[in-house]
Amino acid sequence: MTRLQALFEDFAEAEAVERIDADWPPTLAKATRHTLFGGGKRVRPMLAMLAAESVGGTAEAALPWALAVEMIHTYSLVHDDLPAMDDDDERRGRPTVHVAFDEGTAILVGDALLTEAFAGVAEHPRLVALLARAAGGHGMVGGQVLDIEGVSDQAALEIMQGKKTGALIRAALVGGAISAGATDSMVDALGTYGDALGLLFQMTDDLIDEEQDANADGRSFLHHMSKADLYARIKTTTAQAQAALQGLPAKDGLHAFADLIAQRSV
Repeated sequence: MTRLQALFEDFAEAEAVERIDADWPPTLAKATRHTLFGGGKRVRPMLAMLAAESVGGTAEAALPWALAVEMIHTYSLVHDDLPAMDDDDERRGRPTVHVAFDEGTAILVGDALLTEAFAGVAEHPRLVALLARAAGGHGMVGGQVLDIEGVSDQAALEIMQGKKTGALIRAALVGGAISAGATDSMVDALGTYGDALGLLFQMTDDLIDEEQDANADGRSFLHHMSKADLYARIKTTTAQAQAALQGLPAKDGLHAFADLIAQRSV
């Protein structure tokens, strides 16, 4: 993972120098760097690169897509932190953008990252369509709306999380595979893996945030099942994710990644 993260960071920095620092207003560039290089775990970029490798391609082939997905993810965090949304003052141990700068700048940073994400994959219509569907009303934004409205049962929770969190995770994998020239069957396999991984990511997140989510009004899996049942569901979902990888030329990286998510504590 260190290898892939270093590869991504070098690429993202070079792209930032060329695309952001070169002609964006200095305040916008500085605020964007504050969040884009704010210490994220780079889960989605690593998944994109691992997907490219899993179908017999190179991680480098997926870098433009990986950056596009991370820009979308980062913009969503900037907007989530705003007073009108989650009203968070800190992220990853640093002031959120609207605190470090101001609310108007934070909104515009999100807008700029969302728009710039598409510039990086503009020559690939299939990737543009994939990104739009995963990020928009069908996917992440739609999930955010369902989250604001609240969920009443576990089935609704899984639909909401499948859009809010899962859609972009799935897209990271599918786009990484497409970037490396994957066959349709490989893309389908990674889509199935991505659906399971997105669910797995959210279930483990709810375990990590158990105390914080105590009053989450049904938005946590622990409001709908016991901790023992949730651990059992995590185990079966991990197995389902890994089973989807059978037949891929180089599945070991993604197989291990599912275990990593299932066992994570942060």
